[in-house]
Amino acid sequence: MNEQIAADNERAYKGLRDLAELTRNVAELAPTEDDRRPFLVAWGLLAAAQRQAHAVVLLHRKGLGHEAAPNRRALLEFMAQIRWLAEDGADAVDSMNRALKESQKRLREAADSAGMTYDPTIADVVAATVIPPNSANQFNNFTPLFKRLGGALLAVWRAETQLAHPTLTAAQCFFDDTAPDAVRLYDEPVYRNGADGPTDRSPFVAFAVLWSAMYAFNLLLPSQPWCDALQRIADEGGLDDSWTAPK
Repeated sequence: MNEQIAADNERAYKGLRDLAELTRNVAELAPTEDDRRPFLVAWGLLAAAQRQAHAVVLLHRKGLGHEAAPNRRALLEFMAQIRWLAEDGADAVDSMNRALKESQKRLREAADSAGMTYDPTIADVVAATVIPPNSANQFNNFTPLFKRLGGALLAVWRAETQLAHPTLTAAQCFFDDTAPDAVRLYDEPVYRNGADGPTDRSPFVAFAVLWSAMYAFNLLLPSQPWCDALQRIADEGGLDDSWTAPK
């Protein structure tokens, strides 16, 4: 790891601590009027995102930055949905509820097919709920959501997906068959053609993505109280405009 990446990661560790401090009094900042569902769902997603960021850092410190791909991917998805909630509000929540209804239906069908027994009470309530469609429904799928958010997010998410899932890309990190007369097998990941993988920069990636999630969450708070603190954290952490000026 070169000195610049190490320095970036050190700034990221401090940035993650500073972001965590902002959320200590979040209950006091919650909206008290109108539809509070976007705030509540976004808080649940943000709390989960914080734990994903912590997992990324822990794996990095244990020399398992490559294996943190599922956590980085999940962190990107939590951030994207929080930004969706900040932009579409109640429509996003309604769309998420429609997705939940369909997911519960598939889960119930799978359980019934396997002959499993369960309490049907919640499943019956979910199935009976009527949720009108709206134009935001498409964003339950991450491809259109990341396209809407713009920038390099879709490409980054797809790259992490290649490492997070059992793909040929994931497998090829552990062997090299490009030589005409030999095959090399690895027990640690090696990226093809000398390409830089996300491993070394995992803490900085986690910091940048979590910052973007908190930027969006702040939009759901009355008076957006974190603006100055977020700008300071971004400046001290070395985040550029691609993160600090989301579309």
